[in-house]
Amino acid sequence: MQKSIKVLALLLALLCFVTVFVACDGGETNQNDEETTAGKAQESTAEATETETEFFPEVEKQNYGAEFYLNIQAGGTNPKKFYWVEEGSKDAMSEAIYARQTSVYDHLGVEIIGVEAGTYDSYADKFKTAVKNKDGSVHTLQTHVYFGVVSMITENYLVDYQKMPGLNLDADYWNRDFMEGLAAGDYLFLGYSDYNLVNTHVITFNKKLLAQYEDALEESVYDMVQNYHWTLDQMIALAELVYVDRTADGKTVDDTFGITGNQWVPFCGMLKACDINFVELNDQGNYELSVYNDKNKEKCADMISKIADLSKSDSAWFWYRTEGTEQVTITSDRTLMYLQSTFSLTDNLDYDVDFGVLPFPMYNEDQKEVGYRSLEWGGLLVIPNYLEDATMVGETLEMMSFYSDDVTVTFYEKLLGKQVADAPEDKIMLDIIWDSVCSDFGLNYSHMSETLDRVIYMVPNLTHANTTESLASYVQSVEKGCDKALSAFFKKLQILKDKMQ
Repeated sequence: MQKSIKVLALLLALLCFVTVFVACDGGETNQNDEETTAGKAQESTAEATETETEFFPEVEKQNYGAEFYLNIQAGGTNPKKFYWVEEGSKDAMSEAIYARQTSVYDHLGVEIIGVEAGTYDSYADKFKTAVKNKDGSVHTLQTHVYFGVVSMITENYLVDYQKMPGLNLDADYWNRDFMEGLAAGDYLFLGYSDYNLVNTHVITFNKKLLAQYEDALEESVYDMVQNYHWTLDQMIALAELVYVDRTADGKTVDDTFGITGNQWVPFCGMLKACDINFVELNDQGNYELSVYNDKNKEKCADMISKIADLSKSDSAWFWYRTEGTEQVTITSDRTLMYLQSTFSLTDNLDYDVDFGVLPFPMYNEDQKEVGYRSLEWGGLLVIPNYLEDATMVGETLEMMSFYSDDVTVTFYEKLLGKQVADAPEDKIMLDIIWDSVCSDFGLNYSHMSETLDRVIYMVPNLTHANTTESLASYVQSVEKGCDKALSAFFKKLQILKDKMQ
């Protein structure tokens, strides 16, 4: 990935600078040593410069003298402050974002204007109106993870990225595999690049609390992850080490737990973490429900059973959705592990809690060949259909994606804050999480039917304390509806294809 190469080059250059400084400070270094060290520094600096320019897009310098309206669906999945700022400030993240906007302007003469497009339940209709009117108020829209996605496609509001001039989808700053995983037939309507900061769910853990139980572990949690031993069973075993009844009155919010979190959206990612897709292409090339098919049936049943038992144990404090439930977060200093989104990690820095970061666990060690899976909950990039031939739009998106490297690196640093220098292990964990991010057709297209929407939330619905529904009956209640909805979607897509031809 471009970001990894740039960071490595920067570290090499920095290392050489420190080496030169130490050599000069020692006073006894001979001239030949100094020349050798300086020569190596120059070579490394040259390597860094060459590496940074290696991936520069084939976009000629222009002066469009235009404004580019970047519409961002308002809400927690796409905080506007992470993508656009009016001007730079002392905040490192704002400076990096503003530098990206300035770089695009310097190369293309295009000023990027960030616009809040509306809430999750209103932004799509506003977008459709703007497209119908061709009023130029939207050049690119950052969507909700699923609200509005299906209707924007089937009602013919979007451009196929493969037809957009100025883009190189094979460049490393575009994630073409991710996009093709969300292909609507032959079309790539949903874009994903380095511009899209990863918004997935992770497990944070209290380092001080973990130190009290490390003797019970055969290896550190960091080694578990890197050695592919971090599995569902290991996570549960770690959680079961901790339960402290502080008030001697049974399980209450005042106690200390092994694992806590919102038993709603975060739980949806557990299926994907165990390498179970919501829907998959069958041998005939059609999407169908896959969470409980022959390949996944035994695994899914075992996973659901284990998570349900954990949820109901003393070691866990999970709140189903958020309605009327007291919460125990990582900042309370009363939980070993806590489920939260990457975008919320910055909230932890306001508290005196030394926390680490782990990916969601694999199902078992046999999953090593697939690795860790982190389900992306952030928005996707779409382009209005009437801008299909707008080279300025394509080139601006291309340069925005390319110049996002420094924003991503700063995002890492902002998430970890002062812990970057003190805990390189957590940086490695975030690298693993970032590299394992994946899409799922079922999630991003879930609003094609209520039944498919139920599938996405199957794990939280079947594992909370008061549920009485079994996995088999749950799947039976949604299977026909999902397959019917998927079939209807692709019929609409065929109609759309005929119109476009």
